[in-house]
Amino acid sequence: MKITGVIAETVKNELAKTQGMSGKARLEHFVRYYWLWAAGLAGGAALILYILFHAFFTVKEYWFYLTLVNAPVLEGVSDTLREDFAEYAGYDLTEKNVMINDACYFDASIKGGTNNNYFQAFVAAAEGGDLDAAVMSAENLKAVGSAGRLLDLSAKEHAELFARYSDRFVYCEPYDKEYSQDPVPVGIDIRGSSLAESYLYGDDCVLGVSAWSTHPEQVVRFLEYIGVPEREEP
Repeated sequence: MKITGVIAETVKNELAKTQGMSGKARLEHFVRYYWLWAAGLAGGAALILYILFHAFFTVKEYWFYLTLVNAPVLEGVSDTLREDFAEYAGYDLTEKNVMINDACYFDASIKGGTNNNYFQAFVAAAEGGDLDAAVMSAENLKAVGSAGRLLDLSAKEHAELFARYSDRFVYCEPYDKEYSQDPVPVGIDIRGSSLAESYLYGDDCVLGVSAWSTHPEQVVRFLEYIGVPEREEP
């Protein structure tokens, strides 16, 4: 028997059972025997509506996506940072979003330090082109950069963009010696910036640009916003 037939037969039987009952008695009967079914159907409908809403009505692209690795969780700080930076940069958040992800925990500099879901999500965001930049400790960043996941800030196509911060470059030794036999700049020391102070990173706070970032110029805008001192011209 088809499922529609089963439902129709069930409804018919229930109508027969409750025939002659008062409205209150019918309600009590329904609650006693079918509240779990009703709750399940309501939950399923809510889930479908949630999926459809996020599929068709939420913003999917980013003006800027920043991950704060191993940052102390301070209530409200990431929301304030997101809103203030969006206002500073003049982003229309109805067009694209700004993501500040402060729930990411891994240490690529130690054995087994990347064997968790946080690191996998970090890699997925980077290789998917969503992630623009990440902030973490210097040793952690060097390990991530050595694997080729961070932008070479001295590369020809980006050298001019980041030249103003060259005295703050943090270097790593690339695993791929065919790429370079020399240390490669993959991070910018942002100690003393408002972000370093807000998140209590202290004296070990470095920003790296994702190797797959589609708009690294927005990273420079963010560095300006948090007040990273530029190189003084001679």
